[in-house]
Amino acid sequence: ILALAVFLPGNQFLPLASLAGMFYLFPMVLPFTKGNVVKTLIIGLVTLIIGLYFVTDMAPDFTMAANQVYAATGDSAAHIPEGFSGGALDFAASSFGWIIYKLSCHVKYVGPAILVVITLGMMWYNRTRIVKDVTRK
Repeated sequence: ILALAVFLPGNQFLPLASLAGMFYLFPMVLPFTKGNVVKTLIIGLVTLIIGLYFVTDMAPDFTMAANQVYAATGDSAAHIPEGFSGGALDFAASSFGWIIYKLSCHVKYVGPAILVVITLGMMWYNRTRIVKDVTRK
């Protein structure tokens, strides 16, 4: 991932602190690939590449949020030095997190409404599956 981060065009994120959490990605892909290691590696690498671009995209707002926390609390853990941007591959590499972030922050009223409709649809779908499973038993 460090080599990918260095050589990917347009990437502005070097995932040093995020390295510890990245190994969880590959075992999570294994059930979908039915244990095929080559498919898992390919899907994992594609996901990491997309994730690096997601982090690069979200870095300015992440940095702003961290600087606001630092200004409010004085906590040095939230301090990002001048001239640097912050990001978290663990959070930002998730397509769900990125989509929710983009819809909530950049599509002011329509985005959250879309998220509510999607959430209600998922709740309804889940409920119908639960009821179907209960009545089957």
